[in-house]
Amino acid sequence: MSPWFDYPQPQWREKHAVVIGAGIAGCQISWHLSQLGWRITLLEREERISSQASGNLAGIITPLMSAKPSQTEQFYLQAFEYTIQHLQELMAAGAEVDWFDCGVLQLAHSERELKRWQALKERQLPTEFIQLLDKHQASEVAGVPCHYTASYFPQAGYINPASWCQALIDDSQCELITSADVDSLVLDDDKQWLVQDSAGDLLASAEVVVLSNGRDINIFSQSEQLPLAHVLGQTSLAKTSVESSELKCAINHEGYVTPAYQDTHVFGATFEREFEKIELYKRADRRNIEQLSAHLPELAVSFQGVDTGHASVRSATPDRLPYVGGVYDRGYYIEQYASLKDGNLGQGFPVAKYLKGLYVLGGLGSRGLTSCGLCAKVLSELISESFSADSTGLCKTLHPARFFIRQLKRG
Repeated sequence: MSPWFDYPQPQWREKHAVVIGAGIAGCQISWHLSQLGWRITLLEREERISSQASGNLAGIITPLMSAKPSQTEQFYLQAFEYTIQHLQELMAAGAEVDWFDCGVLQLAHSERELKRWQALKERQLPTEFIQLLDKHQASEVAGVPCHYTASYFPQAGYINPASWCQALIDDSQCELITSADVDSLVLDDDKQWLVQDSAGDLLASAEVVVLSNGRDINIFSQSEQLPLAHVLGQTSLAKTSVESSELKCAINHEGYVTPAYQDTHVFGATFEREFEKIELYKRADRRNIEQLSAHLPELAVSFQGVDTGHASVRSATPDRLPYVGGVYDRGYYIEQYASLKDGNLGQGFPVAKYLKGLYVLGGLGSRGLTSCGLCAKVLSELISESFSADSTGLCKTLHPARFFIRQLKRG
């Protein structure tokens, strides 16, 4: 691994970590660290877990495919396979998770999607993973009329994120503290991170802190160098009708729609790149139903009314791959790696330096339900120095300093 992506061997006096944010990312890293013998203090700003980006009534778990094999596709394939296996094992152990492996259809609803569908068909991928269907076959699988060819992922499905988060917390036996609004991180003389609120009161302390607080991972002075793009999204809800109850699988188009969960279909979601505050809007519901009507008109017209669902901010990195790893020392990187702009890749560079004990799991974007499990596995192994071969490669791909290194190479 390049020295700027390498990690020193961690040495901890105590296996105790503070995790900030109790959405799916925070709950996943709490569970994975607990499996390696760590004690976890989990801090959540809201009164309940899974309130922000993980707060939809239902969300989709499905891979992300590209026309040609790519690093992004490979990551999401690996993440999808890991997540499905993890869910199966969790539920086999008795966890109560509302997970429905009904399959997911990806409609080829545009010229770009159709080209992707045609390219995937030529790749002759295993049918147990993906099936390339014409519109008649897609309609049969969906149980409702589909007017497009589609990619069908039979192992995919939809989930209630809150039930998943609760199951992970219960199984990890972590200490959950809600209404804990973290404002600052201070490293004391004993190399302990003091996690404080806006009044300066101590919420928790530990040698290890994991930032998994969604859109706020870079609000701290130590992590402000991590670029994120924020998108406000809102889902909508519709009560099940006789016709809509025929929907047998989740469907992706520009947005998505689920079969009935708790007698309710979840569909959407909007993408607002410019917004002032997180708020529910009726106009977003109108856009959601218009979008659904454009691609699945028979299903849309069968809804007996539309209610507002959940609004939240999804935060993504510039390359749409998550941040997983240690928070790097920006000053050290500038001092030691500035000569990369001269193309001095062959010279002897020192190993990277980090803010010891401070880690990040974020930038999950709109596919966090699919990717968060694998990301948490990689990060837990990094923190515990128990690397598997797969995790070593992913540490480079998902390294929080990857964009800064590119900037240094460009001068």
